[in-house]
Amino acid sequence: MYISKKSELFMSIILVFSLPILTRQFDVDEEQLDIEKVDEPDIPNVDDSESLLSNVVSDVNKTLTNLYNHVTSANITAENRTQTTNETRKLVKCKEIVYVETEDIEVEIINGTHLAKLLQVKPDITSRDVEADCVLVLFYARACPFSAHAAPYFNALARAYPNIKMVALDALKYHGINAQFGIVGVPTLKMFHNGRPVGKFNGTEYNIQSFSKFVHAITGQYPLELLVTSKDFQGPVSSVVEKDTDYFLVLSWLFIIICSIYYFMQSKWWNMIVEMVQNNWRESEAQHEHND
Repeated sequence: MYISKKSELFMSIILVFSLPILTRQFDVDEEQLDIEKVDEPDIPNVDDSESLLSNVVSDVNKTLTNLYNHVTSANITAENRTQTTNETRKLVKCKEIVYVETEDIEVEIINGTHLAKLLQVKPDITSRDVEADCVLVLFYARACPFSAHAAPYFNALARAYPNIKMVALDALKYHGINAQFGIVGVPTLKMFHNGRPVGKFNGTEYNIQSFSKFVHAITGQYPLELLVTSKDFQGPVSSVVEKDTDYFLVLSWLFIIICSIYYFMQSKWWNMIVEMVQNNWRESEAQHEHND
């Protein structure tokens, strides 16, 4: 009994002295565990990565959707503007031309007076929707190589559009007509409806296809055929460049030369030249007298 009590007392003493040590060891272990937890970096788990990826994909989809909607709305706006422009531009209605069976459909060479009669305006026709005479005029020059190049295609164009009167005018002979219709160069192709200009050919290629596109864009008519024959190179509008004297050009050059000479005679250079010639003449006379 005594031994057991003594053993219990001894164990109690050992526990009393060992308890602070155990407690201190436990505290140290917890501090080390906290330090290790602090030192470890924050590594996202699988669920966080999937959530982040889904957010990025969602943002990209929203951006692409907004971009698609913006592009689609821009295309719709452009199509609406084009449609509005096409609806605003009205095609002219050309009056049908009745030909005699024996009459050939060809270009007519006219003068200024005849053109004025063809382009007389009827006051009761005020819109393009009303049928009226359509006249296609080629302002050309016989000495112009570009006019000669366009001539056979314009000759063939008359057969392709029989309901349009096609005429040609030598622009160098009728300067008043050029000023009236604003012709600054040749060849110039202009369309008239009821005597009013409705279109001007601004292309750089003079061929029957480009001429046909020009006529179709204004009248809406389709060509019967686009065929250029060897006869079209012969006339009515000649495809051969003809040497023609432009008397207005000659008078212009004479005027320029005369004015240049006059202003040169008024300058100091002319006086210097005259004085130099006079001095040389006097010196030569003096030397001749001295030799005699």
